[in-house]
Amino acid sequence: MLSRTSRSNRGFSLIEVLIALFVLAIGLLGMATLMMASLQSSQGAALRSAATVAAYDLAERMRLNRTQLSAYAGNPATATDPGCADNSAGCNAADTARLDLFRWSGNLQANLPGATAVIQQVTASNYCLAIFWQEPGLALTASENTSVCGVARDGRAFYSQRINP
Repeated sequence: MLSRTSRSNRGFSLIEVLIALFVLAIGLLGMATLMMASLQSSQGAALRSAATVAAYDLAERMRLNRTQLSAYAGNPATATDPGCADNSAGCNAADTARLDLFRWSGNLQANLPGATAVIQQVTASNYCLAIFWQEPGLALTASENTSVCGVARDGRAFYSQRINP
């Protein structure tokens, strides 16, 4: 005859197995959430890095063409190709500024899709470049952000740089 104590120690019950599976599932969901947050942060860092490189690129272009600094101010997306790059006569300083903005804006869209930029003249020799883009995981509620040098609204991430050519 079996005693009661030996019968209760024979194995796991189904309830204990279900509780263990529930705890494991909660742990796996937590790990998946951490992994998604890590991927979003990594993508955000890559976008910020691309914006930084783009800002330094435009700053160098402006430093090389100091005589036409005021031509760089405004919205780079509206710049058109002056068509002088392939011309044997070359570009004058004003055309070089338009060509720089045209090419820079194209590079910005290639490296940071959906980004907008604003270049504002602060003083005679001091400019501010602000690049705005949609950060992963943030909701965008406004169609455009025209703030410059320091304020991004409605879920848009930004990078701003003061340029002193």
